[in-house]
Amino acid sequence: MKKIEKVRLELSDWLYNAGIVGLCKIFDASDVNYKADDNYIEFDETVLENFEEKYFKYFIDKYISFTSWYKIVKFEDKLIRFDENEVDERYVKGLNEQIEYMKSKLKSASYKSAYQIIDDKEVDLLKEEKKLKKVSKTKKQSIKDILPKIKKQNEVIDGIIKYLKKDNVKKIILGKNVIYDIITKFWSDVSFLHKNSSKNDMYLEYKKYFLDNMINYLKSKKDNFKYSCFSCDRLISNLSKPNSYDLTWINKMGVDMSRKTSHFWNFYGDIFICPICNLVYSCIPAGFTVIRDKGIFINQNSDINTLIKVNNTAIDNNTSFQELEEKTYFAIVDNLNQSQIERAEKEIDNIQIVKLDSSNSTRPYTFNIMSKKKLRIIKNNKKLLRGLVNVSVKIGRKNGRDIYINLYTEVINRLYDDKKLFDLISKLFYLNLDDKFKKLWNLKTIIKINDSYIGGIMGRGIYYKEIDQIQQIGFDLRKAYKEKNAENKINGISYRLLNALKTKNSSKFMETLFNTYMYLNKAIPVKFIDVLKDEDKFQTIGYSFLLGLQGEIGKLDFDKEKECSGNE
Repeated sequence: MKKIEKVRLELSDWLYNAGIVGLCKIFDASDVNYKADDNYIEFDETVLENFEEKYFKYFIDKYISFTSWYKIVKFEDKLIRFDENEVDERYVKGLNEQIEYMKSKLKSASYKSAYQIIDDKEVDLLKEEKKLKKVSKTKKQSIKDILPKIKKQNEVIDGIIKYLKKDNVKKIILGKNVIYDIITKFWSDVSFLHKNSSKNDMYLEYKKYFLDNMINYLKSKKDNFKYSCFSCDRLISNLSKPNSYDLTWINKMGVDMSRKTSHFWNFYGDIFICPICNLVYSCIPAGFTVIRDKGIFINQNSDINTLIKVNNTAIDNNTSFQELEEKTYFAIVDNLNQSQIERAEKEIDNIQIVKLDSSNSTRPYTFNIMSKKKLRIIKNNKKLLRGLVNVSVKIGRKNGRDIYINLYTEVINRLYDDKKLFDLISKLFYLNLDDKFKKLWNLKTIIKINDSYIGGIMGRGIYYKEIDQIQQIGFDLRKAYKEKNAENKINGISYRLLNALKTKNSSKFMETLFNTYMYLNKAIPVKFIDVLKDEDKFQTIGYSFLLGLQGEIGKLDFDKEKECSGNE
């Protein structure tokens, strides 16, 4: 009876773990049986049959709505609903945009290479692309006059879509889409991404390079093997393909040992991996969740099942990267019950956040560690953080382009870097005073998160309802100045207070406050006694006061503020 080999993969560093998670996600998507224990997975070699199909199927199913194939074929819905009596300028504009998009994709290099692989030659897409022409209308023409042209273009598009939806065509085109949209962000230069194989069937190339060599390795006798795999310590026969592999094909990770031997002791490169680990590393793109140029992997390696679960985030083509971060971080919180949150600090600190930015060619990966205290901050401010996810703010212009920041990203990055949020709060207040930022409820959200951070990390926060009370005091002062017909003085007062807060000058702040209240013949509220006691409290109270002082200009929406606030 033929012996069935078993493969056991143990958790290791983040890169290898991403490969294991990717492999498990591919298995799960195809209902493949494997064993998942605390820190390892195990499976029979038989589950690798047709793995190349499962590999591409995973990426296609997960990312199909992001692909150019999908953006082309979804126009079919408009063709089905086409009614010539409802055609207007807007329809013509949409049709022309679709034509322009289709022409650019159908004649692109990746599509041309796909045509060479597709067996079905019933339609020549390069010839069909030439038939696509934008529909123009002169000033003298009506929509009715150009209807024949519109119908003709609809017919061409319909024929192209029907061809693209054929199973054997769809499989290859979508394969090319996910290769260039997802996989190339992580690895290149081998298998179907080697320059000599890029025009070959990607399924067969993956099988030949990764699977066949792994199966041959499993079946080989290893008694005389004298080298060890760098990743898993399995024995390997020699340091050359197909018996072993280097890591140069993993983007920004491997060292070319044939050219840069000076990196190694005695000029001898020993970073070689076995065919099994070679397959694991090929699954790194599946371990990450990717949205356009960015991706995220949570290395919560306490156990394999949790590791898979927190990295299995559902997305669609409307999901922003900030929403992906939010879903992923909250998945970590949801997977830790209270007893787990109370575990030893060193266990929680094992959660590593790995972010990919493939547009950064020099440093595509960044790393953060999520500690127990940071986890609590996120958990306690879940609703507040969610309210910032899709909020972008224009902060200026550079090289003729507007520069925006996303408030969720700005807050999260500071929390992970153990930084307070006062610099962001100050920047947003200056934009508000210059009439460039109106959403004061977002500012209050950030003030409250910052206070929660100061209280949770440093134990020096104030009671969150005090922020409301201080804001009300600022709002009452504004009303008093308005009643005295001195509303024009408020911006000047606000600038002086803001400058004092930015420079942490409590004396200057109190001097301005004293003159402001003296103008009204009123006493300074007792709450401000706390200003002189603690630098963080001074800034928190000061910015909360400014929030109320600017409230009416900013059209403070108390209902929306209430909706976005509150601790869980």
